[in-house]
Parts: sequence; C-alpha cells; structure tokens
Amino acid sequence: MTDDVAGDVTPGRVRGGQMTDAEIDAYLETQGTGVLSLADGNRAYAVPISFGYESGRAVFAYWQFRPDSTKLAFTETTERACLAVYDFNAQTDWRSVLAFGPLRELGTDEWAEIGELMDENAWSPDLTGVGRRQLSIVGFEMPIEEVTGLKREPDAASE
Repeated sequence: MTDDVAGDVTPGRVRGGQMTDAEIDAYLETQGTGVLSLADGNRAYAVPISFGYESGRAVFAYWQFRPDSTKLAFTETTERACLAVYDFNAQTDWRSVLAFGPLRELGTDEWAEIGELMDENAWSPDLTGVGRRQLSIVGFEMPIEEVTGLKREPDAASE
C-alpha cells in the first residue's frame, strides 16, 4: 500500500462492519471463487476453489487428476469445512465472508442441479493443455451451518 492510500482514510468517510444475511447471500451468489479449508486432525489443507451457491448451501466440483487426491483425502476427514470468499478494490472497499459446514459427496442423480448452480456463478478452468491424463470430477455440497461477513466501503456521499 502506498502512503497516499493510507492517508486517504478518514474516520467519517468510511462505513462498514457486519454484513446482513441478505448482503451475504447476494455476495456469494455473484462471487464464484474462494478458498476451501479442510482438516485432518491437526493438519490443515486449503484449496482455491470455484463454487455454485444458493441460499444455505455451496456446491463444488473437484477436478481430480490422480486417484490418490490429497483434496479428496482431506475432505473425507474434515468434519466442518470453511469456505473463505473475499474481494478488495481498495483499503476502504472490501468484503469478506466465511461459511462453515460439513461436506457431503453428491450422487450422480444430483449432477443436473449442481451443474445449474455451477453454471450460474462458478468459474471453470480451461483444461485443454493438461494433456492425456485421467480426469474425474466429484461433486460436493456444503450445507452452511454458520456464516459471517464483514465489509468496508467508501461513503458515496463523501466522495
């Protein structure tokens, strides 16, 4: 950060704090990428991930290139995952949401629904350059049991 940015922050010019449930829902519906944190005992594993969202749940598609996937192994031992979603435009304009819940593998009969949610706001990588590897996709749902959101945004009237 430059001194100009830090010097631009005045107490009356910035408002923020807790996000409402409606703000969190709207934010998660438009983001589509975050970091999924998993655990195995006292070992943590964080994965950049794309997700689909509808109020109360996030859905994920795991791209697996090997049968011995670290991500899948940690998912199987995680009792409660954390999805961190954030963005920032400036020191006085940012949002951050943490969503917590268990992970459940989705059956093939649920793929049509997950596909629709993923199409709405998830990001998918271009895998054409990966080569001839064996690729499998596994779907997961995280029912959100707890969610918190913080934000800070410039006061439009002061700009």
